[in-house]
Amino acid sequence: MQRNVAARRAGESKMRNESNDAPGFRLDGYGTENPACDPQTPLEHAFRVLDEARPPKARSRGRLVVGPAAEIPPGKKRIVEDPETGLSVGVFNIDGAFHAIKNVCPHLGAPLCQGSLHATHRPSDVSEFRADFAGRILRCPWHGWEFDVVTGKGLYDKNSRVATYVCEVDESGDVVILI
Repeated sequence: MQRNVAARRAGESKMRNESNDAPGFRLDGYGTENPACDPQTPLEHAFRVLDEARPPKARSRGRLVVGPAAEIPPGKKRIVEDPETGLSVGVFNIDGAFHAIKNVCPHLGAPLCQGSLHATHRPSDVSEFRADFAGRILRCPWHGWEFDVVTGKGLYDKNSRVATYVCEVDESGDVVILI
């Protein structure tokens, strides 16, 4: 009986936080090993994945003509659907370059491209706001999940992504998506 009590107390002391001024529990595997949670790690670490993200290599199965490039001014979008496959894609003009992203949020299937474009803020000191990726962060209209339109990369974790497609302007001035 006494051995069981001693073992239980030993287990409880292992779970206690090492800090004397902050009693509580420290559970391994719940953020304590993540370098981004370490106060000694620079806050820029959180954005490294987004900074280094590149669109995946395109697999071209066909072409989808969106319409004249002049009809989609910078900062605007057009949502189109492939009549053969039913694939819905949003085409965005970001600073004169066209980018296409699948119109389905991976969270719950919301029409992602109906969301708003905005910037995000890099980590910074209190009361300092460092805007970045201006006009290329797409926010889902249902639950606010955010994605970079250029790369498809989600802002909420390192593995999330929405499909992106290569866009080009053909010789007749039409925006074409390679799907």
